[in-house]
Amino acid sequence: MSNLIIDEGNSRCKAYVFENNAIVAHESGSEISNERLIGLAKQHNVSKIISTSTRRAEFVLPQELQHISHVRLDAQTKLPISIDYKTPETLGRDRIAAAVGAHSLLPETNVLIIDMGTAITIDFIDNHGVYHGGIISPGATMRARALNQFTGCLPLVELPANAELTGKSTEEALQFGILNGIKFEIEGYISRYRHLYEGLQVVVTGGDAELIDHKRVSILFEPDLVAIGLNGIIS
Repeated sequence: MSNLIIDEGNSRCKAYVFENNAIVAHESGSEISNERLIGLAKQHNVSKIISTSTRRAEFVLPQELQHISHVRLDAQTKLPISIDYKTPETLGRDRIAAAVGAHSLLPETNVLIIDMGTAITIDFIDNHGVYHGGIISPGATMRARALNQFTGCLPLVELPANAELTGKSTEEALQFGILNGIKFEIEGYISRYRHLYEGLQVVVTGGDAELIDHKRVSILFEPDLVAIGLNGIIS
């Protein structure tokens, strides 16, 4: 029997099939059709479904799948971790799932979770499995668009793979400012948390994870962290 995981993010929708905690099928796109979800469920004999969405209040399954046990991740969902957060009802479901995923990969470990998506989130879960919260910051594309939209003359720039310290043109100044700002921000958080928590491990996920300099900070890169967490909730 298998689990179907549906993760509808701000930019992309992902669907996974897990068998015995291993990913056996994966779909990704701006949208995933109902027909494809139905096909995955039938092909892999899915017995449980969990879904989460940052685009809408909840993900609605196609009629053909509504007989299957379905968990919609929210503040009331039973979790394998504890939540120490002032407003759990507003806590992003992707952040919850990533915390569960990090805890399952690194149990009994202090973990900093960095998700490099449309927005950047940095969250902390301790070695007792207690999620304490974190920060939300603009992602790379959001920063580029904001600099263009909220100024009169600054252009919208494409972001290069690497950044020098000093830009020699306005375009480079924007590109390097965005990329270095993100790198220095993240390196600062990692350094501060490692000072506070012994044996801290760092797990990074998200489409812009390559912006982090792996040579400067020791990290574990797990692109499917949210899916691993969602699967852990229903397994």
